[in-house]
Amino acid sequence: MHVFETPRDLYEAESISPERPLNCLESVVHVNEGGIVYDYCWFPLMNSNDAATCCWLATRQNEPIQLWDAYYGDLRCSYRGYNAVDEVESALSVTFSHDGSEVIGGYKKTLKIFKTNVPGRDYESIPISSPASAIACNSEDNVVAVGSWSSSITLLDIREPKYGDICQINQHRGGITYLRFLHGRNQLISGARKDNQLMLWDLRHIAEPVQTAQFTRLVNTNQRIYFDISSDTNWLMSGDTSGIIHAWNLNDLSAVQEQTYSVHRDCCNGVSLHPTKAILATSSGQHHFELSDMNDVDNNNEGRIKMPRENSLILWWCGKTQVTV
Repeated sequence: MHVFETPRDLYEAESISPERPLNCLESVVHVNEGGIVYDYCWFPLMNSNDAATCCWLATRQNEPIQLWDAYYGDLRCSYRGYNAVDEVESALSVTFSHDGSEVIGGYKKTLKIFKTNVPGRDYESIPISSPASAIACNSEDNVVAVGSWSSSITLLDIREPKYGDICQINQHRGGITYLRFLHGRNQLISGARKDNQLMLWDLRHIAEPVQTAQFTRLVNTNQRIYFDISSDTNWLMSGDTSGIIHAWNLNDLSAVQEQTYSVHRDCCNGVSLHPTKAILATSSGQHHFELSDMNDVDNNNEGRIKMPRENSLILWWCGKTQVTV
């Protein structure tokens, strides 16, 4: 896992010059993990001026949930979930509660809730029917959305003593890979693997999605394709497997405006909007299958396009540019 620092001249910049030289980002913190990193998330109240808040959660193969220091890359503590035979179990997905007081881990058969200030094996366990491939927490109602590889989304109210299910949604064709709430709107956006459509749900009427057809991106891979929502909840952005970024205006759902930008030569698997600055981060890369002979077309590789390989992290300026007279 790598932590990169935003170029210092962009901290207070209101606009930049088109002639500004490009920075080569270098990893300021590097954590060498011994297995696949399943999921990670930043502490929601993080402030760079307060070192105690600068940390992130990560879950990886054959390890408990771990909290890492963003200044030095040190391991602060671990949150250990156990299965039915008292073996340490890896979480498939992880997130903080909206105020950072709780750590929520999604496992194969349970949802485990830890107190952030009480590491170890003390947790509340909630049984679920399918592995929790993605989770998201709503700040207004303490509603947790749990996505699964069986293409279903379950809504849970963690304020109830018995943590009963609110409802279950089954509209996606593939396993759920990412979920995000639109805070202040009582809405949820979901995406799935090998499913081109992002779905927008209204929590007040969950029977049918509010919008699907106009939130379309190309997703022909099983990997997680992230999307993000601007801090004012006006814009939804997502990459796709052709290296294109899609941006949709959420202000008018009756006529959603879409903008597209071709930014990568390979799959654009990650997008992240800065919460206060006009900066967009994108990442690229995917697994490439080796074909013995690209000229030998058969049923297995017919129509397959050999895409160039690119594994990069790029920061983009989305604000004003300086006009040179």
